[in-house]
Amino acid sequence: MEFSKVLFLFIATTSFVFGVPLSPSDHQPFIIGGEDAPEGSAPYTVALIFGERVMFQLCGASLISRRLMLTAAHCIESFIADDGGLLKTLHSRVGSNQWNSGGTMVYLKGYHMHPQWDSTNIKYDTAVLVTREPVHLTDRVTLISLSYEFIEGNERSFVAGWGRTGPRFEENVIHLQPTPDDKQVLYMNTLDYDQCQEQMKIASNNNAPPIERDIELCTFHSRGHGMCFGDSGSALVRLSTMQQIGIVSWGYNCAVGAPDVHVRIYGIKDFLESTMALYED
Repeated sequence: MEFSKVLFLFIATTSFVFGVPLSPSDHQPFIIGGEDAPEGSAPYTVALIFGERVMFQLCGASLISRRLMLTAAHCIESFIADDGGLLKTLHSRVGSNQWNSGGTMVYLKGYHMHPQWDSTNIKYDTAVLVTREPVHLTDRVTLISLSYEFIEGNERSFVAGWGRTGPRFEENVIHLQPTPDDKQVLYMNTLDYDQCQEQMKIASNNNAPPIERDIELCTFHSRGHGMCFGDSGSALVRLSTMQQIGIVSWGYNCAVGAPDVHVRIYGIKDFLESTMALYED
């Protein structure tokens, strides 16, 4: 079964709609149904940007140490050179509510891809980016703590990022809205495993890959609210503890009533701890 034909990877540059690549003019993103994030909020957020003279928003990431940014593996696959290095056209911005201005541009040196990353079934969708220099921390640029707790359903959580704010549907054709300049935030609840499986089966007509309970976590708000292109790699944060519990990964269409699927931080603990240990100050 070719699951990629029915899924959206929430990335700005390599997304597919029912197996048809989006044109370059469509490769920009927003959180749907969210609101402008308060200025200076979610200071751990990172905007991943590509380009030289003209730049485009690609994905989100989170700052987990002064040298490391956590994101989705599918966000950076297209920026890996033939020699295995990271293309210099991939950059990041921290410390701003706008992906295209303010804050500080942070240049990247390398990456660590989860060894079990499965691009066919979209499992272990995790990568860690390494910065050239340590990031300077301020009140607008902070680290986020990772939670290795197994999260159940009905936990209040949120995502902050720059994904598309909505699709328009005309005669069964999806037209995506442009990328927002300002960071958006959406609050939602986690789903338990059975809820997620059932809702995803209905939304995909039984054609989505199975949710793997130990490594994936689902969220849902309502129809018209959810993740979309450009939100990939952004942090899913538990509101009660302000710790990162997931990484935005994939879903079935944008905000049409299906759950959004995130990589569980719980399920990638060994990879994260071993990678972070390589860069301890």
